[in-house]
Amino acid sequence: MSSRYRHGVIHYMGDGVGVRGREEWTLTAAEDGTRTLRAHCRMFDTDIERDVVHTASAGFRPLRSFVSHRVGGAFLGEGWFVFGEDTLESELLLRDEGRVSQRVPLAGPPPFFVPHAVCCDAWIVPAYDLAAGGPQPLTGGFRSSPRPNGATGPYADELGDLTATLVGEETITVPAGTFPTRHFLLTSDGGAEEHLWTSTDGDWLLIRLRSDRLSSSYELVELRDGG
Repeated sequence: MSSRYRHGVIHYMGDGVGVRGREEWTLTAAEDGTRTLRAHCRMFDTDIERDVVHTASAGFRPLRSFVSHRVGGAFLGEGWFVFGEDTLESELLLRDEGRVSQRVPLAGPPPFFVPHAVCCDAWIVPAYDLAAGGPQPLTGGFRSSPRPNGATGPYADELGDLTATLVGEETITVPAGTFPTRHFLLTSDGGAEEHLWTSTDGDWLLIRLRSDRLSSSYELVELRDGG
């Protein structure tokens, strides 16, 4: 039996300006439940380009992640991150700093990693306890850059003040179709809010993301299943 395959495209829609970026991703789900997202992201207005390969366990905890950045066609940096039970290790090649190694002690396996491909943002919320509901701090997660557009590094940075709230289950329509979703409110970075709609089919796909801070909406415009 071969891995299950899905392919999607996300458009970055700026308020009043239309499409300001595009992300094409593929998902492979192995027989053991391990999932890998591969994404190519381009932001037309800021000339940022990103390639991401992000692997998570059957429970959606991050295992490995590779992130590579270019800005204006020039290399900015790339890094490989490995998440263990008690240690996060990364090997980085950065334009200004050269070769850098990170070794971060952990209290336990991190619940999520944000490599700044938008499709991967949906894999934050599998750590949310659906049965408990209400606002929940999601502690111990990391991101590859503290900037909202991810245009630094990459470098492992702990995201310590993230709170998720399940708003409810909603059926929404985006260019890729009509989907039953879970709607979450994410609050971080001193109160910045984002609304996230994820699929309910077990893959936790990003269907829609709304960021007032970035004056942008991110919508799934294509989705197809493969072998």
